[in-house]
Amino acid sequence: MKNSLTNLFFSATILASIFSCSNDDDQGTTVNPVTKSAVIANYSNLVYQSYLDSYNGAVTMETAINTFVDTPSEVNFELAKTAWLNVREAYGQTEAYREANGPIDTDESASAPWGIGNEGQLNAWPIDEGYVDYIEAGTEPFAGTYTSIISNTSITIDEATLISLNEEDSDKSISTGWHAIEFLLWGQDNTNPSENQAGLRLFTDYTTADDADRRGEYLKVVTSLLVNDLKKLVDTWNVGGTYNEVFLALDEDVALKQLINGAFFIAGDELSSERIIAPLNSVDGIDASGQEDEHSCFSDNTDRDIFANAQGVYNVIFGQYATISGASFYDLVKQADENQAQVLKDASDNAIEKVNAVANNAQPFDFLITQENTTDTTPGVVLQSVIALQEWADIISASATTIGISL
Repeated sequence: MKNSLTNLFFSATILASIFSCSNDDDQGTTVNPVTKSAVIANYSNLVYQSYLDSYNGAVTMETAINTFVDTPSEVNFELAKTAWLNVREAYGQTEAYREANGPIDTDESASAPWGIGNEGQLNAWPIDEGYVDYIEAGTEPFAGTYTSIISNTSITIDEATLISLNEEDSDKSISTGWHAIEFLLWGQDNTNPSENQAGLRLFTDYTTADDADRRGEYLKVVTSLLVNDLKKLVDTWNVGGTYNEVFLALDEDVALKQLINGAFFIAGDELSSERIIAPLNSVDGIDASGQEDEHSCFSDNTDRDIFANAQGVYNVIFGQYATISGASFYDLVKQADENQAQVLKDASDNAIEKVNAVANNAQPFDFLITQENTTDTTPGVVLQSVIALQEWADIISASATTIGISL
C-alpha cells in the first residue's frame, strides 16, 4: 500500500531541556546535558499536538462538508474544499510517526493492546475512483469491473459498510479516508497537467445529478469516519492515554529507535520513493498508471503533501512543532559528535530547501514530473528533492549511530 505550510514551524519559546549553568569551580560553567528521557517526552508532546491539530482541522472540515451537503451551493462547495486543503497541512506532518511501532500502524493484539492500525483507513492511495463513484468513460486506470458503491443502491452507506469495503477487492479499492473525500470533492483530474487545473467536479453532483443524495450521504459518512479515526489517535497519545503510557515506559533506546526510524522511513522510502519517484516513473513510461500515482491527484495538492511530509521529518529531528520546542534527537547527536550534528543540520536544511523548490513552484507537481528528464545528468527540481531526501535519510541513520542507535 502506498501511503502527501510553506513556513517552518519555529518557536521562540523553549519548553523543555533548557540548558542551565552551575558554577563548579569559580572558573567557568558546565552545561547540563540533554537526556534521552527528555527527548522522548518532548516527542510524545509534539505527536499529540500535531494529531490534535489534525483532528481539530478535520472537525472544521466536517462542519464545512455537512453545511455544503445540507445547503449545496458553489460557495459552500469551495469552502469544503478549502477546509480539506487546510487540514492536510497538519496531517501531512504526522506521517513522520509511521513505521515507529506506534498505534497508527499497529493492529490491536494481545501483545499490542494499544494498537489501532487505522493508517490504511485514513490515508490509503492510490485510489481506484471508479470503486467509489462514477468516472469518465475510458479513464479507469485500474480496470475495475464493479459497479461503484454510490451507484449500487443495494449497498447501505454507513461507517461499518465503508470500513468493510475498504481494500476489499485490492489495495486500490479504497472506500475511506482523505483521498476518498478528496475525490468526492474534486472529482477526477482529467485535464492536461500544463493547464494547471485540479479536478472539475460540479457542485450539482450533489443536487440534480444521478445519485446526488447517496453521494452527499457518502461524503458525510466518510468524513465522520475520518474524524473518529483521528480522535482515536489523539486520545491514545494524550497524557494518560493508552499508547502514551506505553511509549514513555519503553526502554529509552527502544523508544529513540522507534521515533528516529519513523523520520528515516518517511525521508528515505515513503516520501522520496513512493510519493515522488513512483509518479515520476509513471510519466516516464515505466508504470502505466499515469497521474493516478500522484498522492493527491484530484486536488493537485501533492506538492503541499510533499512539503508537509518533509516538515514532519524536520520536526522529529529537531524536536519542534508549532509552539513546541524542546529536547531533540539533534541535541543528542550534538552532545555526542558536534561535527556529525552539523552534517545532520546541513542535510536537513538542504532537504527542506529542495522540497520547497517543488512545493513553491508555480507549476503543480503533475506538470513538474512531465518536465523531468530522468536520463539527463542534471536533475530537475523533482529529482533534486529525491536526492536530498535520500541523502537526508542516510545521514539520519549515520547520526543515530553516534548515540548508539542502529536503524
